[in-house]
Amino acid sequence: MVNQHWAQKVVKKVATIIKKNVQVTNRSGQIIATTNSKRLGEIHHAALHSIQRHLPIEIEEQDLNFWKVKAPGIILPFEYHDKTYGALIISGPPEEIREYAHILKISAEFILEQEFERATRFKNEMSRIQTLSNILFNTENTVHSYNRKQIVESLGLNSRLAVATISINSTSKSKLQALKSILDNWQLHDDDLLELTPQELVFVFKANTNRGNTLEELKRFIQKSMEDDLFERTVITLGDFNTGIKGLIQSYKEAKALKNLIVSWNQTEGLYIYKEYELELIGQNIKHYTPDMETSLIANYHKLVSFGGDKYLNKTVEAYFKNHGKLVKTANDLFIHRNTLNYRIKKIHEITGWDPNTIDGIVLLRMAQYLYKRR
Repeated sequence: MVNQHWAQKVVKKVATIIKKNVQVTNRSGQIIATTNSKRLGEIHHAALHSIQRHLPIEIEEQDLNFWKVKAPGIILPFEYHDKTYGALIISGPPEEIREYAHILKISAEFILEQEFERATRFKNEMSRIQTLSNILFNTENTVHSYNRKQIVESLGLNSRLAVATISINSTSKSKLQALKSILDNWQLHDDDLLELTPQELVFVFKANTNRGNTLEELKRFIQKSMEDDLFERTVITLGDFNTGIKGLIQSYKEAKALKNLIVSWNQTEGLYIYKEYELELIGQNIKHYTPDMETSLIANYHKLVSFGGDKYLNKTVEAYFKNHGKLVKTANDLFIHRNTLNYRIKKIHEITGWDPNTIDGIVLLRMAQYLYKRR
């Protein structure tokens, strides 16, 4: 069906080419756009005849009664992919407008083609956005219900992707529009940008040689753009690169979890990468889901902090982690002998039950240290 908006565009375009009254009918011969608004809604029987037979009609003065029309003119059925969608009616003596007829028909059909292509793109885009939204925001994540192969191919999920959340802490319309213009410029042909609210967006980046195939390269690309003052009071969190439907969901969950963490710290701007905050996110999960465990870890670490008048064991732990467990560097930083450091590590084990010489002990000690500082 030809809609009225498209038809009015045809009338406006044709009227600029030839200064005559112009009407457009739909497939039923009903006038849906015209330079004479009084005729809107009328059934033009001659146009219907032209549409049904897929033939142009020229109406001379002597033919007015036969065609039951008030003025001479030319009726041109217009088509798209060999299907007639309506007719273009141009008023005036045929001999005066005949030479324009073919050009006008081509013009009308070109506009029709543009509208169909635009509608198809919009439909595909909406379908793409709806599919992405269902995948990302469906808490049940029933990905098994999708045609996996078709979705993976249509959304380009075979390519490595990273999901970012973008939070704009502003209500300024001009700033929001300017920022979205920058985000549009970031977007490559296979990327996706979902607008949850005017201030909350989700960007699905696909790996690209010119922009970034790795998280570090993509980070540099975003950081360079964020040098613009427009990015003040804007928080971007970026999940890890992944592939497939599950990878898309995982990257989004990482970006979203990191966003919640940053918000809890009252941060209002900056770029944050999931891989750089994994320890903090694990700590947040412990705090949120197992508060008793958090209390136990903090209490155990507090024993170290309160041990000794100068609290030297806490300083030892700080230096130990700063130097990534390297004993010589740790001893040098603390200005102590290696044997003294070994004694302190043994003391830490005795007090907490966590042996810094083992992986399990290091993990528990580091997590307890983090939670203690964030208590």
